[in-house]
Amino acid sequence: MNTITGIISWALGGDTCRQVRVTKWQFPASGLLLLIAVGLLPAVSHGADTGGKTAQYQSLASLQEAARRFLQSQIPPEPGNSQEIQLGRLDSRLRLGRCETALQAFVPAGSRLQGKLTVGVQCPGEKPWTVYIPANIRVFGEVLITARPISRGDTLTRADVIARRQEISKLSHGYYHQSDEVIGKLAARSLPAGTPLTPRMLKARLLVRRGDNVTILANTGFLQVRSKGKALQNAALGERITVRNTRSKRIVEGVAIRAGTVQVPM
Repeated sequence: MNTITGIISWALGGDTCRQVRVTKWQFPASGLLLLIAVGLLPAVSHGADTGGKTAQYQSLASLQEAARRFLQSQIPPEPGNSQEIQLGRLDSRLRLGRCETALQAFVPAGSRLQGKLTVGVQCPGEKPWTVYIPANIRVFGEVLITARPISRGDTLTRADVIARRQEISKLSHGYYHQSDEVIGKLAARSLPAGTPLTPRMLKARLLVRRGDNVTILANTGFLQVRSKGKALQNAALGERITVRNTRSKRIVEGVAIRAGTVQVPM
């Protein structure tokens, strides 16, 4: 231990000195140097000057949650269907001021709530901001698929289709749920087994073919008038068709209502 009395000078750079008076105190030599060094260090600022307040940022998890809740509220529920919402990651370096009001989520106009899309999350407060999050909505449900290979022109029967659960959000051209929707329709092209059926793949069975002799049916109140005609084009159930009245030679337009019968308005 050393007894130190007097004045210690500590060089601060240049010719400037700071004097510390020490009298009748005992210090270990190393302890004295540590004391002097700490006493002369400039004050260290912990963080930027925020006026006494700690900076607050919006958590990335809250942005994801706001986007997820919004999408869940917007997807129309369908019996038997289920949804899976996948949200893309946000950059961990993202710093957004904490929003003092409730976050608001939205999707751009015209967005389809299936497959890949973008969800916007915004703060409408005094210092507004908006961030966009990529998302993918996968929808699963039962659809009709071919149970065997189908040739073009084949008429579908109940044995030709089965129901299977799969992702329907990828079926952008539509799909079928019920077998009654497809039974009796014709395959517009050859279809391998296991193909999900879409409206583009099928066409209605023809009730009237061009050149067929048909019955022209007209209703006027309680009176029903029948006449004979010749079909000028093909038509499936409910499709419009032109026919020529065999007797008057007049061409009229009607709707195919059953095989060989066309109903015309009066």
